[in-house]
Amino acid sequence: MIFKQFNFDGCLAYVIACERQKKGAIIDPSHDRGPFLDFITSRGLSVDYVIDTHTHVDHISLAPELADRLGARTVMNRNTPRQRQIGATVTDLFGIEKILAENAHKRIDLYVGDNDELTIGDISLRMIETKGHTVDHMSILAGDRIFTGDTLIIGQCGRTDLPGGSSHDMYESLFTRLMPLSDDLIVYPAHDYRGNINSSLGYEKINNVCLKTARTPQEFEQFLKGLFPPLNAQTGKLQCGLTMDPSDQSAELGPLMKSFCISMESFLATPHEETAIQPEELLRTINRKEEIFIVDVRERKELEATGIIEGAVHIPVREVAARIGEFPKDLGTPVAVYCASGARSAHAAVYLRAFGYRNAKNLEYGIHGWQDRNYPLMKMA
Repeated sequence: MIFKQFNFDGCLAYVIACERQKKGAIIDPSHDRGPFLDFITSRGLSVDYVIDTHTHVDHISLAPELADRLGARTVMNRNTPRQRQIGATVTDLFGIEKILAENAHKRIDLYVGDNDELTIGDISLRMIETKGHTVDHMSILAGDRIFTGDTLIIGQCGRTDLPGGSSHDMYESLFTRLMPLSDDLIVYPAHDYRGNINSSLGYEKINNVCLKTARTPQEFEQFLKGLFPPLNAQTGKLQCGLTMDPSDQSAELGPLMKSFCISMESFLATPHEETAIQPEELLRTINRKEEIFIVDVRERKELEATGIIEGAVHIPVREVAARIGEFPKDLGTPVAVYCASGARSAHAAVYLRAFGYRNAKNLEYGIHGWQDRNYPLMKMA
């Protein structure tokens, strides 16, 4: 997969493309056409779709302009006409009405609905309707990544007090559309104001201020009240996310999380053979009694069902950060992590690399691959 993130003062946009066929899509382009065109040209890509996850109120979409230059089609949600009707009723809202009016004239070549799919070479883009920030909001699922627009922002959610917004819809989108998805999905939002690159859905479920506490829809709506930056023209820009109490340290993502994000990008860009350990190699290492720290990051019930690799330590993936003190003091120690298939443990490997364990590798195929080869497993005590 070819992938590139663009950051324009907190507004995030993306190019995603098939490595084999060089076909791609642009998601949420804004501000400046140049960086998109330069990247696409440098990688020899053809672009089939330019997609806006929703009608933006804080910046002008560049979708039609880029589509015209690249011979692509513009794509938005089937509810965009309704969102534009709502926006047309706004006549005086600190300049937002001017952005809405300009975006309302942007050409849309293709409307998509919930669960519709677009293909770019070998990559499938599945649309998930996630209303709440706007009526026409959608998230895009692409393999191991999800582009969440302004519905799920790292550490928080998008604001719901703009035209077409609804706290009730946001609750439904977060808790019935996104929360059931895999913890292993890498989250790429349309905004971030803290310098983060990405997150994972599992991390957000545990740490996101909007997700980590169980609330009824009514409690959630009450929770959101008063948390958004005020809608005024004095700040010089409109932020689409929540503002947090600076004294609330739990609301901030620390330096390690930023390191995690950067390490994840590095992990994804590094040749696969450098970040994975093959089952055959791990078995040889064990048989030769060579130094290696092995970690099983599955849940205990999974271990009880299958057994555990000899010498492995059980630390569930959700506990890796809290139990980092149980890992070797020497950051150069080879580390192998595994789960059922290799998805959860890939995130553990990324985290460990962010912490400094540069020899942390993910067991290819996970425990399934180990069992397929009839390699030995020990029963849990």
